[in-house]
Amino acid sequence: MAAWRLIVSLFGLVALVGCKTGTLPDPNDPAEAGILAPEVIRRQLKGASDSLLERVAKRQITDAEFHDLMAKRANELLNDLPMDKIDADQAWEYAEVLRTAKHWDQAEKMLKIAVDFAIKTKNEDRRINDTLRLAHAQAMQGKVEEGIKTAERVMDASPTGSAPILPAVLLEITPAAEGKGHDLELAKLLEDAIAKHMATKVDLKTQGGTDFILARPHHVRNAWGKVVQLYARSGKEKEATEALKRAEEMLDSMHRV
Repeated sequence: MAAWRLIVSLFGLVALVGCKTGTLPDPNDPAEAGILAPEVIRRQLKGASDSLLERVAKRQITDAEFHDLMAKRANELLNDLPMDKIDADQAWEYAEVLRTAKHWDQAEKMLKIAVDFAIKTKNEDRRINDTLRLAHAQAMQGKVEEGIKTAERVMDASPTGSAPILPAVLLEITPAAEGKGHDLELAKLLEDAIAKHMATKVDLKTQGGTDFILARPHHVRNAWGKVVQLYARSGKEKEATEALKRAEEMLDSMHRV
């Protein structure tokens, strides 16, 4: 549960980047009928999320029930949404709603638009985050090999832009992809993500940077554990043993710092 909340927090922070301000659409304007501005959808979903998370904290509902209720609310907001009227610069915002609603096929289409737009506008933050979300959407549809190849495209990220990679690969892509015939490739993807995580540079003068450094051993340890597990379950005992040795060496070096 703690790991899940961390990834929600990370993506929640990313979702705030690039928020637009201005006049909200007039619900009586025929030109706006049937489509909600992304900031309106995001605000309504956040309100629902905050309310439901309080119920989770009070153990009134389970995590699974939280996800189901959020999906239901997102589906309500998506009613009659004209997908062909969405601008490319807003595609990532609507994709978040589609992901929440578990409309993985539509989310994939929207995220492809978002990634192409990020590349065109040279927005590295959006390229990395939206590519990772695209990989997750593909894995959720059983397109595991394609999802892994999609995720590999972010391994060229700069050290200052690599922070989202390991959490996304470990906590979203791996659970959606493992056990579906490509565990060896998934183990390699995780190792690559660990390397990017270790090379990530953050501003230690910020709270976010400090939190990243403090949490890094935890995420790296969990990621290595999954790598070893994936190799072992694939019958690759030698690779599992070698991965365990690499993990111990890396974690020991982190403790000495």
